Amino acid sequence: MTKFTQEHPALSFTLKTVFYFVVILLLVYLYGYYGAGQEPFIYNEF
Repeated sequence: MTKFTQEHPALSFTLKTVFYFVVILLLVYLYGYYGAGQEPFIYNEF
């Protein structure tokens, strides 16, 4: 596969772009899912 992507740089660029886009989407999803930026639970009762 390495030789194939060396012969087709556009395909290599596309695959890398898709891979990094998926990684960024996963990080954004996890950041929102775990509630980063919200106040801790201990302060909810005050």
